[in-house]
Amino acid sequence: MIIALIGVLMGLFIGITLTFTYNPEYTLYITLVILILLESVLRIVKNENIEFNIKNESILILSEIGFACLLAFIGEKLGISLYLAVILAFGLRIFTNFNSIVKKIIKYDKINWK
Repeated sequence: MIIALIGVLMGLFIGITLTFTYNPEYTLYITLVILILLESVLRIVKNENIEFNIKNESILILSEIGFACLLAFIGEKLGISLYLAVILAFGLRIFTNFNSIVKKIIKYDKINWK
């Protein structure tokens, strides 16, 4: 978990300090990639007790990015907003993973709220 947090902080620092320009046509795809990477980091942090395999996680992340971008591309060519399905799916997974992390942090089941 510490390594993931250090990686996120380093990424934020590098992202803030570097200026990077891109073609505005790719905004949708960059948004999808950022959303998928955020969900992947939260999934890894949530499953800290499970053995982490960099090869499997990399393949999973790349396949999710590829499929999401393919779905957005097909939807763009057909004139349908298929990227919204990807945003909804990964957005819900982000909130689910974040909720699990918060429950682990505050030890939700051990707190007596009465």
